[in-house]
Parts: sequence; structure tokens; C-alpha cells
Amino acid sequence: MSGFTIQGSNDCVRPKYRKGDRTRRMWSEREEDILAASLLELVARGWKSDNSFRAGYLKRIEDSLRKEFPATDLKGTPHINSKISSWKKSFNSLQLILTRTGVGFNSHRDYKIDCNDEQWEQIVAADSNAKFMRNKSWPLWDQWNVIFGKDRATGDTAEDIPDGARAVRTQNEVHTHDPGNDYHVSFDDFFEEENNPPLPTPDNHHEESTGQSEQHAVRPKQCGKKRKTSSTDAVLMEFLRNLHVETNKRLEVISSRIGYEFDLGKARQEVFDKLGGVVGLTIEQRYDLCDILGDKSQRLEIFIGMPAEARPGYVLRLLEQNQKPN
Repeated sequence: MSGFTIQGSNDCVRPKYRKGDRTRRMWSEREEDILAASLLELVARGWKSDNSFRAGYLKRIEDSLRKEFPATDLKGTPHINSKISSWKKSFNSLQLILTRTGVGFNSHRDYKIDCNDEQWEQIVAADSNAKFMRNKSWPLWDQWNVIFGKDRATGDTAEDIPDGARAVRTQNEVHTHDPGNDYHVSFDDFFEEENNPPLPTPDNHHEESTGQSEQHAVRPKQCGKKRKTSSTDAVLMEFLRNLHVETNKRLEVISSRIGYEFDLGKARQEVFDKLGGVVGLTIEQRYDLCDILGDKSQRLEIFIGMPAEARPGYVLRLLEQNQKPN
């Protein structure tokens, strides 16, 4: 039974929960953004290989989170490791879902799956993990493609590298009848052939040295690697730029809300003094009005914003409404 161990047969049987099982923790949207940005940076710096990350990557992510949230309790194990595993599980299911004909994200730009009921029944039958994914939003899909994916992104679509390599290999086998040319294309060769067409061989320069010929032959391979690296870096930098723009927008909204709450708090502190300027109010009425205006921020905004001569009529109206039976 998961979650606890059973002690020896001579002892009484009782559940003993392991500390490592306490992995559940609610992540804020900002924390998830920083985690995704940290993983993208690790990919850009070459920490990803064979669809996994080098040893020590959890410590680097911890450091990134701690810079943003100095008092955070998030640890590499279990929190970050658990979140990445959960993300990868969702990414794998989304990959299977989005490869189906007629299935994709909707047109509302909220990254929700768009398909009919019959298609969804087929999806769930093929992957039970997808059962609760239909009505959720998946805004990190593009970042996950870079972090977990093996495909090369090309706009809204991606080309499967193994399939592409197999296609090139098949083409070579069809057009080559010499058994000595039984050459199998690697993934790197697939990139290089696409980005670098064969250079023409000069017929009237046979006097060139063998070393020079070899230098010309090697040069396209080096250029191919540079182009492939530059292309990958450009995609990653674009993701990071978009992520920073969205993060700045969210921070602006948060700061405006904080400023708004600060202004309201200051107004609540001053409301009693401002009520003192309203002629004819008793001290008890001022107490009541502090409660009435403090209960609803809209009333407080109206009272603070209106001219001084209009306030007596407004507060008397509030007192009358408050005295009416509900």
C-alpha cells in the first residue's frame, strides 16, 4: 500500500508515513513562471542532454527561486522535482492529444484543448492521464516544447527529427545502388544537409593541395553547427523575451492593485477626520458612518472624491438606508 510501510509480522501493523511523501505544495503562478524560465535557461546553456538534465540542475533552480523569493520554502527534492515530473506527464499527454487530426488549441488564445466529444472519448480511451485535461488552460505549452520536447519548433508546427532522418535515409537508399554507399544519416547530418547545400567542385583547380580540399569539405559542417546553435538560441531567446514581457505585465497589475489597496487603507484611516468636517453629525453617527463606509470600498471612494459641500447629504442618505429594515 503506497504512502506507508508495514513493519515486522511480530509487531502490530500500523501506517508509518515517509517524509519523502510530503511533496504536495501549491505553487503560485509567479513561482511557476520562474521555474519555467530557469529550465529554459538551463536548456540554453547546454544542461539538457538525452531529454534529461545534468547533475546539479535542481540546486541551480533552487538558487533562481531563492533570488526571486528569498523566504521561499521550495526545495529541489521534493517540490521542484515533483513539479517537473508533473509538468512532463502533462506535456507527454498534450503531445499525444495535439497530434490527432482535427484537435488543437482553441482560437481564444487561452491554450485550452478544442475537440468534439467523440474525439475526446477516443483521447481518454488511449490515455487515462488526459481525463481531466480538456477544460484546463496550458499556457506553458510553448516553454514545455523547448524544455521537454525533442522536436524542432517551426512556427505552430514541429518536425519530428527521427522521422525526418528516416525519410532522408530512405531517399538515399532509393537513389544509391552501390553497396559501398550504405550510409545511415544521423540527426546532426539531417540538420547539416538541410541548412547547407553541397558546394560545387571546381573542375579547373586540380592543382590545389589535398589539405585545402579537406578544409573546404569540413567547412560546411562547422557552419551547419553554428547555424543550428544560432537557430536554437534564437528560439530560446524569443521564449524568454515573451516570458519577461508577460511577467512584467503581471507585475504591473499586481503593483497597481497594491497601490489601490494602499490608497484605500489610507482613506479608511482619514475617514473619521473627514467626517468631522460634516456639519450636524453626532459622534455616534460618525462611528456608524466609519463602519458603513469601511464595509464597501465603492462608498468610501465616492465619499472621498466628492466635494465637501456634497458630503452632508450623501452621509445622511447612507444613515437612512442603514436604519431601514432589511
